[in-house]
Amino acid sequence: MLKFLLQKKNNCTSCKEKFRTSEELLKHAKEIHKQIIRKCSNCGKQFLSEKERLHHMKEEKQREIDYRRHKNLK
Repeated sequence: MLKFLLQKKNNCTSCKEKFRTSEELLKHAKEIHKQIIRKCSNCGKQFLSEKERLHHMKEEKQREIDYRRHKNLK
């Protein structure tokens, strides 16, 4: 089941073409469908949707907070 979910993650929602990596999907979406690729301003990771980028940014911020808390406990 997990393998199926991972494979579905790199499918183009516009034309249903399948890709082995998210990088290949991003390139396809940008070049073929002229989609805007959004980037994380902190790490440069690329996303097809603003929702995915914002989710990533929220997770990164939480990791940073957790790291600082852990570091201050030492």
